[in-house]
Amino acid sequence: MRKTSFDTTLDAISRSLRARRPDLTVHGCFWGGRHGSSLYAKGASIPVADGARSAGSPEAPDDLDVMVWDRLQDDALFELRLLAPTDASASRGGGFHPGREPAGGALRSRYLRFAASDAVEELFSGVGLAGQFADACRTLAVSEAFGELEVSGVAAADVWPAVVRATVAEAMRRAEQEDAPALRVVHDREFRDAFVKTLSQATEDEYRSVIGGWAKQRISTFFANRTTSYVSRRRGAFTDSASLVAGDILLYQRDGKAIRSFVAECVNALEPPVTVIAHSLGGIICLDLFATAGRSDVRLVTVGTAAPLFWELDALWGLRAGAPLPSGFPEWINIYDQRDFLAYVAAPVFGDRVRDVRVDTGMPFPRCHRAYWFNTRCRETVLGACP
Repeated sequence: MRKTSFDTTLDAISRSLRARRPDLTVHGCFWGGRHGSSLYAKGASIPVADGARSAGSPEAPDDLDVMVWDRLQDDALFELRLLAPTDASASRGGGFHPGREPAGGALRSRYLRFAASDAVEELFSGVGLAGQFADACRTLAVSEAFGELEVSGVAAADVWPAVVRATVAEAMRRAEQEDAPALRVVHDREFRDAFVKTLSQATEDEYRSVIGGWAKQRISTFFANRTTSYVSRRRGAFTDSASLVAGDILLYQRDGKAIRSFVAECVNALEPPVTVIAHSLGGIICLDLFATAGRSDVRLVTVGTAAPLFWELDALWGLRAGAPLPSGFPEWINIYDQRDFLAYVAAPVFGDRVRDVRVDTGMPFPRCHRAYWFNTRCRETVLGACP
């Protein structure tokens, strides 16, 4: 799976860069197949805005949307269950609008038309979810959450955007479980949101395609009361997803000479000019390599790397904590997403020898660590670094 994942990612990077620069030649350097303390600067490499690295404030619309989709991609019915009013809230008029069509049979018939629509099926096919669309619709249609909405007093127009999002989320969840190749709709937030909006418009109804009104208030209240559990779940996700990454790092720390030599061979075999793009642990390897070997004739772009943190921890092989970058070190750009717990900023510890570029993939961790290649600003930054 590691080689398959590498090849898929390399293909995505190559196609996105060559779409803008057909003259570029993109080479892979897959070293994984063969080779498979105190902070020096007091945490200066950690990209925080408020002094505390957290999952984000539920009151911030951007973070609220990220948290909602994080839950949806794990549990597609989450929002539908949350929006089904209790008897008490319905009697108080929480989501009920007198004079408007209730959910009930109208919601069921509308969803059946949605599931049977050739136009909607074609839209799902266009984003690589053709094989998951029908199963996702069946899952929602027979779910208890959908049934509760049918018998509630909530207006169909209010819950329809959530029904569309749930269908998309269930199809995405199934694709990820089936180890489908990396899909843009899963990793590109803007693309996903545009797809959801297109689906809503395809129903020929002028319904909102964003979270709004009483629904937004209910969701915001939910996350405000559960921020601690949300952070705990993210910590668990971090631990689970980091197992392979941690193994690579430990192996590299034990004896990284063979890996550095392999990377050096790959770079030296290329005809200049060369731009090295190093993701995650690759950034640490390249910092070690170029800090000792020196390659001022190449450019380095690190993406989602903890190399600055390793420098702070005095855990690098080629550069001690407190030491500046050597004179022969390449021109360096460091790309990071603040939600990526494996990404750190470099300028606060290395000064003007490196330029940090923050991108926002719109994805929660750990998905954001793999979503860089689907982000427009990341691609533009990499292209700008190519001669």
